[in-house]
Amino acid sequence: MSYMQAPSTNEANIRNASIYMFDCSSQYKRLILYYAFLLTWAYTIAPVGYDPEKIKSDAFRKAYYKASSLIESMNLPHEMQRASTIALRDGVLYGATWTTGNSFYIQRINPDYCALTSIVDGTWGYSVDMSKIQEKYLPLYPPEFTTMYKAYRDGGSKWQEVPESISFCLKADETNSAYSLPPWASTLPMLYDIETYKALQETATEIANYKLLAMKINVDEEGTPTIDWPLAEKYYKQLCASLPPFVGAALTPMDMESFEFEKSNGTNDVDTVSRAEEQYWFNTGTSALLHGSSTSDTAGTLKLSIVSDEEIMFGLQRQAERLINRILKNLSGTAKFKINFLPITRFNQDTQASLYKEAATLGIPGSKAAYAAAVGIPQHDLLGMNYIEMELLHMDELTPLTSGYTIGTDAGGDAGGRPLKDPEDLSDEGESTREKDSNENVV
Repeated sequence: MSYMQAPSTNEANIRNASIYMFDCSSQYKRLILYYAFLLTWAYTIAPVGYDPEKIKSDAFRKAYYKASSLIESMNLPHEMQRASTIALRDGVLYGATWTTGNSFYIQRINPDYCALTSIVDGTWGYSVDMSKIQEKYLPLYPPEFTTMYKAYRDGGSKWQEVPESISFCLKADETNSAYSLPPWASTLPMLYDIETYKALQETATEIANYKLLAMKINVDEEGTPTIDWPLAEKYYKQLCASLPPFVGAALTPMDMESFEFEKSNGTNDVDTVSRAEEQYWFNTGTSALLHGSSTSDTAGTLKLSIVSDEEIMFGLQRQAERLINRILKNLSGTAKFKINFLPITRFNQDTQASLYKEAATLGIPGSKAAYAAAVGIPQHDLLGMNYIEMELLHMDELTPLTSGYTIGTDAGGDAGGRPLKDPEDLSDEGESTREKDSNENVV
C-alpha cells in the first residue's frame, strides 16, 4: 500500500509484488489468466489502399501469400496469449522478436532494464540500459542487441533504443506514459487479507481440537492438601500418559472443569474467508461466479459482466493489431496487407459466428473469411483446405448430412415452434420455466 502512494517511484516494487502474487496466489493468477485467455485472436487479412486500376494480379497474389505466410508463422493465438499474460502481470511487455523463415517468437526483456522512450506508428518504443546486460549473455538476445551493446561500449549512451524491426512493446494501460503498473495492482493488499483470514481459520480449527482436564486436590479447612503430593503426582502422571494429542491436564487445589475451545457457530470463520474472496472479485470488477463463487445471480447479469471484461481486452487487442501491422508495412512489395483481429472471445464466439454467417448469406465481402475464422479456420488455411476437400478427397461428391438445411418440415425435420434461446439469455423466470417444461403442452 505504501508503494501505491508513489507509483512512479515504485514501479519495479509494484511489478515484483504482482509477479510474486501471480506465483503464490491462486486468485490473482486466475484473474490474470482469465483475461489473458479471453480472446480467441481470430483474424482476417485485408489489402491496404486497394486500387483495382493499379493492381497487377501476379504481384498482388504473391504479396498476399507473403503476408499470409508471415502471419501464419507467428502462431498468434499462442504468442498473443503469452504476451497478454505478461503485459497484464507486469503492466507492460518489453518484447524483442525473433523471426526466421517459418517461426516467430517474442522474447521478454527484463523490465528492470527498460524504459518507454518513444512512440512509433502509434505503438510504444523503448530503450534498454545496456550496462545491465553482461557481454557473455548477449547470444541470448536477438543479434541487434549485440550492435546496441557495441554502440554503448564504444562511448555511446547506456540507454540504447531497440530497433523498430524487433521491438514489440505491449502496455496494459496506455493512458499513462510516465510509468507502467499492473491493471489490478490496487487489489494486491486484499490478497493478504484472504491469507490472513485463512490463517485465522486454520488456527481456530486447531484450537478447537484442544481440551483441558483438571484433577482437583481437596484441602482441609486450614488449606492443607488431604492427599500427599507424591501420591497426587503419581496419579497425575498416569493420566498424562493415557491422554490423546491435543488434550492437556492440570493439577490444582481449586475447582476446575473441562474446557473446549470450539465455537458454537463454527461456520463463521469459513464464511469470513468466503466473504473476503467474493469481496476481492468484486473489487477487481470481475464476476465471482466465473471463479467458483456460490453467489446467486442471473445468467443475464453474468453475461453483461463478461461484456464489460471483453471491452478491457479489446483495447489490448487493438494495440497488438497495430504492432503486427507495423511489421507487415515493412514487407517488400508495392501491395500491402493488414491484419484485422475480430472481436471474438470464448464467450461470444457463437454469437459472432452467427453474425458473420448471416452477413455471408447476404454476400458482404470479407464475411466468409470472418465466418471461417470465427469457427476456428484461419484465413491462411482456406485455399489449401478447399483444394484438399474438392480435388483430393472429392468431398463435393459426398451426400450432405441430414440437417435443417437439407430436409423439409413434411419429412419430420422440424417439429415446429420458436427456436430455443441460449441459456445465458434466459431470465430467472425463463430458467424455471425451461426446467419444469411448463410450455410443453402450450398450443
